Amino acid sequence: MKTKQWLPLAALVASFSSTSFAGEWVIKAGGFWAQTDSSISTKAFDGSDLKLDFEDTLNLEESQFLPFFEVGYKFNERHIVYADWRRLHRQATTKSTFGYTLPNNPDKGILVGAAIDTRMDIDILRAGYGYSFYKTDRAEIGGSLGLHVMFIEMGFSGEIAGCVDNSGTITCDSANTNGEVVDESTTAPLPDIGLWADYDLSEDWTIGAHTQFFYISIDNTSGYLADLNASISYHINPNWDVELGYNYYLVEAEWNETTLKYNYRGPMLNVAYKF
Repeated sequence: MKTKQWLPLAALVASFSSTSFAGEWVIKAGGFWAQTDSSISTKAFDGSDLKLDFEDTLNLEESQFLPFFEVGYKFNERHIVYADWRRLHRQATTKSTFGYTLPNNPDKGILVGAAIDTRMDIDILRAGYGYSFYKTDRAEIGGSLGLHVMFIEMGFSGEIAGCVDNSGTITCDSANTNGEVVDESTTAPLPDIGLWADYDLSEDWTIGAHTQFFYISIDNTSGYLADLNASISYHINPNWDVELGYNYYLVEAEWNETTLKYNYRGPMLNVAYKF
């Protein structure tokens, strides 16, 4: 991921943390075992419905390890700023062949084969501010406002080849993309709103949950995202925690009779250091 993608988030965290003279930093690192589903539905040239499933059609991996990193700064007891990053990079090769004969010339057979290399790289960055509006010795509930950015890069390369058998005379030819064709895009920073809660079961164990949502509808374009997480943490000592959780993430966008869906879900394990 490009370094410049971190700069807005680092600046946001730094600007908030500089307003307080005392606080607590929390750094988390770990990952998800993500079960991923992504597809696009649109209209074909003849007006019929067309759906492309990136896992089934292009053989992109459905299950994969997804790294995760988060940094947060808590100050004045009830305030926190945070930034996190998730990475999902996948690639696959699809090969297919088919043959047929011409209806009016059964002696002429055609065999066609294609090999396509697909790369789909998605980086998800988020930053925001949280406020704890309910706090006791064992429980804490708060809300958050943040920004959410997705960096998407897709690359395609491949070759298509065909052979014609004309009464025993075989002629073959092929064509390729002459390198990788890359499509790179970035979503504008989208606001999200969330809720979170923590409860101390004992001195060593804490359960928690958080949710974040976003929805927008402008003219013929609409979209939403949902991020749900539940976890349990074990406090090894005052500085170190280990956390096990489950995460569900969904993005859907619609525009001009086209629908893009992307979601992943799965268990999460990370280690947190507080200082």
